[in-house]
Amino acid sequence: MVVFDIDGTLLGSNKKVLFSTLEALTRLKEQGHTLFVATGRSLLYAKPIIQLLGFQNYIVCNGAIGFVDHRQTFGNELASADLFELLNRFSQEKVDAVIVTLNQLYRVSSFDLEKMRRAMSYVGGALPPVHNQAETLVYQVLAFYDHSLEQAIEPHFSTFDFVRWHDDGVDIIPTGGSKATTILELAGQLGFDREDILSFGDGLNDREMLQTSGIGVAMGNATLTVKKSADMITDTNDDDGIFNALKRLSLI
Repeated sequence: MVVFDIDGTLLGSNKKVLFSTLEALTRLKEQGHTLFVATGRSLLYAKPIIQLLGFQNYIVCNGAIGFVDHRQTFGNELASADLFELLNRFSQEKVDAVIVTLNQLYRVSSFDLEKMRRAMSYVGGALPPVHNQAETLVYQVLAFYDHSLEQAIEPHFSTFDFVRWHDDGVDIIPTGGSKATTILELAGQLGFDREDILSFGDGLNDREMLQTSGIGVAMGNATLTVKKSADMITDTNDDDGIFNALKRLSLI
């Protein structure tokens, strides 16, 4: 079971997929390995990459939703009462938030559109529309604030985990939820042991995934903190990091 983050891992710094990465994925599929995407992106923003690279299995929203063979087999939504309190706090602090449901995103405020636009562009997204005609279940909230507001907000909400993915962007998911938790859940569904899991990542939201996997590979462009969580460090996402690591592991 081979698991890949998207931004900073499958994608180079120009948001394109390296030819060597395409070749590596093709070889892995030919040899019968089960491939997964595990990303902080919503399904809406992950879908173009999933379709481009032919993934059938994927984990989105930092572990809140999991799909096997394009069928949702795991979901972990946010409690509505706690979510209401969280959005009130964001309003008080003038923090913009985006609601993420299974198939759509919408923003609930417009305090600092440039900050939101800057962070959303990192995951290939534009400013989400403002409206409230969404599905009932909310799986994730994107909030846009820098490190200076962390202590004013995060300690007050024990039912949520706050996962930073950008200097101005934070994911809010249910406490205990993560890419790692959902990877283990779906691995169990498919009959894989923890030792059978190989994962690739670069971001702070990949640390648990790298630690939980049988082998966790940090990209060369990862921060030192992420690299310390990995079993192996490969080259960067611009320098054939995925291909080279798989060659070192004798998997391709």
